[in-house]
Amino acid sequence: MAVEQNTQQAEEAEGPSGRDSIWSLPYVILMAVNFFQSMAAFMANTTLPVYADRLGATTSVVGVVVGSFAVTALLIRPFAGPAFDSFSRKKLLICAQAIICTSLVLYGVVDTLPALVAVRLFHGIGIGCGGPLAMSLVSEFLPESRFASGISIYTLAQSFAQVIGPATGIYLMEAFGFSPAYFLAASFLLVAMCGIFTLREPERELPPYELKLNRMFAREALDKGFVLMLFAISFSCMTAYLVLYAYEMGVEGVGLYFTVYALCLLGTRPLFGKLADRYGSERMLLVGSVCFAASYVSLSVAGDMAGLLVAAVLGSAGFGSCAPLIQTLALGSVPASRRGAASNTSFTGLDLGMLIGPGVGGAVVELLIPATGSLEGAYSLMWIVMLVPLALAFVVIVRWNIKRR
Repeated sequence: MAVEQNTQQAEEAEGPSGRDSIWSLPYVILMAVNFFQSMAAFMANTTLPVYADRLGATTSVVGVVVGSFAVTALLIRPFAGPAFDSFSRKKLLICAQAIICTSLVLYGVVDTLPALVAVRLFHGIGIGCGGPLAMSLVSEFLPESRFASGISIYTLAQSFAQVIGPATGIYLMEAFGFSPAYFLAASFLLVAMCGIFTLREPERELPPYELKLNRMFAREALDKGFVLMLFAISFSCMTAYLVLYAYEMGVEGVGLYFTVYALCLLGTRPLFGKLADRYGSERMLLVGSVCFAASYVSLSVAGDMAGLLVAAVLGSAGFGSCAPLIQTLALGSVPASRRGAASNTSFTGLDLGMLIGPGVGGAVVELLIPATGSLEGAYSLMWIVMLVPLALAFVVIVRWNIKRR
């Protein structure tokens, strides 16, 4: 019986077309889970800056509110990292999703800035565990030869969610208020949790839980986490301030930006993943980082919806395609038994960027208002300032390419 069970699990992981296929039932289920949890995340992330603004937050305080989740996400990682490899990733992922679901319900109830920050901090615990758990769990069902394309296609679920998530959140916010948007987002998490319950994890060796540095983080993935942090510093400013920037320009229907961005991801992510399998993730990251920088230049000069949509197209080949490639490099830098630690390392970089970016961006905007004479002008220059971390990331990626050769 045990032999038959292990054989069936191996066949499921290999997929219907043999060892080189990424497609299997657990992989499809995890993509569906990723879609529903991403829907909830995009609805919340798009409306939270406006919610904080309506509660009286200044531009810099909006950044603090949006990025505050990263504080608890970072604090939980040293303790959660070893747990990802020592316990059932499925059960831990269900617990993380339950925390996120509860947080979304609380967003719809609170009506003061301190309470909003408190809920955001609680939300960070779930975010800090959910992302790396899901990524390390899906990696167990992928063949090594299709790793980059498998991760890139898995993240397409986020792209489908981004097609409708931000626009849905903005529509519900403007038509019915903030609470209905957050309650609907919470219901999507319940659907995701039901999908996780159906999974059967492959058997793997479970080392004892130990709070050791090499169990918390993977040294081999530190440089990947650093580059992801630099990318996230710039990207988090887009998620925090784009809607407010569009309102200042008088642009209506800003949800179209997120829709176009996500639709383009449906093409760029599989393309970048396929090319990365053939030519190497390091080379494709060079292309993606240039596109990412170009999208911010486009944002800085955008005066209408057309300019924003150009930035959306370029951005889909930027952070949208680069993030999964960096995570692929992180997971591929260690043995399968340590992928929880590697995933934890890359997501630590992501959380650091999400913590630093909105606060720095908001402070830059407030400093630039006297020089530009308007809030819109300050936002425009802030996008240019965000090219600095992208330039640093580009230098590291060039070094990766030199070492690879």
